[in-house]
Amino acid sequence: MARRESLRTRIRAAGGFYRWWNARLVRLAGPAQLGAWGEDREGRATARGCPECGAAWDAHETLHVLGRAKLVCPVDAA
Repeated sequence: MARRESLRTRIRAAGGFYRWWNARLVRLAGPAQLGAWGEDREGRATARGCPECGAAWDAHETLHVLGRAKLVCPVDAA
């Protein structure tokens, strides 16, 4: 019967504890999820535009005040 390498040796061979643990975790749980929805859903949301003014999302300004985000519609829209 072949003797199994020690855990320390296997961790070092993998490139460290994090890489060793990540390889075991991916084997158990599968690869990382890329997103909750497919790309087609994201595309539809950006093509729809703002519900307030109808302008594209890229034309809006985002203000971050006191840890909260506020979306400001462009002036020339509507």
